[in-house]
Amino acid sequence: MYYVRKVITIVILFVCIYDGIVVRASEAAGIVEVFTGEESLTVYVKGVPEEFSDISVQIGTADGTVTAVQPVTEQDVSMKTFVMLDNSVSIQQSDREKVAELLQNLISDRDNNEEMAICVFGEDITWLTEYTADYSVLKQAVEQIVYQDQNTYLTDVLYDLLVNELLADREDIYYRIIIVSDGVDNKTLGYTKEELYNLLKENPYPIYTIGCTNDENEELENMFALSRITQAESFLLSDVENTLDITNYLKKDRNIVRVEIAPSPEVMDGSRKVVKLSFGGEGTVASLSADVVMPQQMQVAEEEQKQEEMIKEPVKPEIMVQESTEDRKPLVIIAAVCIAVAGAIGSIVLLVIKRRKKKIQFESIDNDTLNELHDDLNSMEKTEFMDVNTAAGDGNTYCIWKQQGTYDIVLTDIHFSEKVFVTTLARNVIVGRKKGVCDIVLDYDKSVSNRHCEISVRCGKFYINDLRSSNGTFINGSRITSEVEIFTGNIVKLGRLEMKFEVR
Repeated sequence: MYYVRKVITIVILFVCIYDGIVVRASEAAGIVEVFTGEESLTVYVKGVPEEFSDISVQIGTADGTVTAVQPVTEQDVSMKTFVMLDNSVSIQQSDREKVAELLQNLISDRDNNEEMAICVFGEDITWLTEYTADYSVLKQAVEQIVYQDQNTYLTDVLYDLLVNELLADREDIYYRIIIVSDGVDNKTLGYTKEELYNLLKENPYPIYTIGCTNDENEELENMFALSRITQAESFLLSDVENTLDITNYLKKDRNIVRVEIAPSPEVMDGSRKVVKLSFGGEGTVASLSADVVMPQQMQVAEEEQKQEEMIKEPVKPEIMVQESTEDRKPLVIIAAVCIAVAGAIGSIVLLVIKRRKKKIQFESIDNDTLNELHDDLNSMEKTEFMDVNTAAGDGNTYCIWKQQGTYDIVLTDIHFSEKVFVTTLARNVIVGRKKGVCDIVLDYDKSVSNRHCEISVRCGKFYINDLRSSNGTFINGSRITSEVEIFTGNIVKLGRLEMKFEVR
């Protein structure tokens, strides 16, 4: 009986241990990053055992096809690591030494195909290096870091980095961000942490956070929340005896697997759908899911089909109704009277113009001259100025009209820098694919609608409005549903095209 109880105890213990292992393994597994291409999706998965080679895909209610599975280390660029260091004097001296050691470990022990970029930040971000695999360049950047007396606004800096750098120049490569700071702080009139969290939920990038403080405060918790939202890890530097422990943990990203998926045509509509990966075939062992933006091939195809149908549709001949001569007589008499009255009015107008022609001159002059004539010309639409200096004293009258300002707007394709479109904007311009209708013609991509959007200017401010396009208009990754203000440097997405907006 004793042996029976002992065997049962061992079996229960084994089951508990095994169950615990499975739970921890499933908790560690996850989709850490996604990329939407023109006709495919790429999902980066961590924590999946190597034996799970049989992968099935479901997108919404439709099936997808796995076209490629490979570790990130087998790509030309295995990953891109962006290191953000808070170089304010609030970082204690003891932590600064650990940070220097940590950065040296990171650049020394990086993957062979890994590229790194290093920056420091306070109120703004300062790039110390571009993405590079050159050890000497990275080492020199680390050695030149100087701590300064400055305010630090991580929320605004990170938000701008995501929108203007990572999202604008997105590639099909695994990206990760490492932040070293003592917490998250916001500008009074800047982005809120909630806005940053929402952006990260829609565009996940793994963010590893390393806290440099002995006090666990709200700012530190807000920073660690960035890691929780993006399924990454956070570390408190004061609790780390050896910085190699952090480096070794970050090495786990080398086991991330890149899964390329071909969606079925019916789901390629540009909307967000749940993508579910199941590992292990019929006897599914694990499954993962993520909310992913679909390619836009379906809407492009529908728009092309509509245009083809419009071209093929025969033009209906107009049906001419023959009116009788009797019905037309009253109309003829009325028309004759109108023509006679119009002729009389025209003669009077011409006579008045001829009499005043020698006394009135119209000239368009520049703003400098206007400023010399009046102290408050900004509110003046038209000014009458009497020329009293003529020798004959003929009193000629000059009508001076304030000229309306014009601007040159520039749209540059951020993926094809040679494609630059410039046009003059006085009131509004139309952007789209149809020649003869649009002021800026983007006819090299069929995901752009014939009349896609309108850009206008009022009181020196610029606005953009979607013209019911098939694939929508996006500003810095957010779809617009009404007219919104646009600023120089904003990224405008029209269909698949991503254009940088500038005013000159």
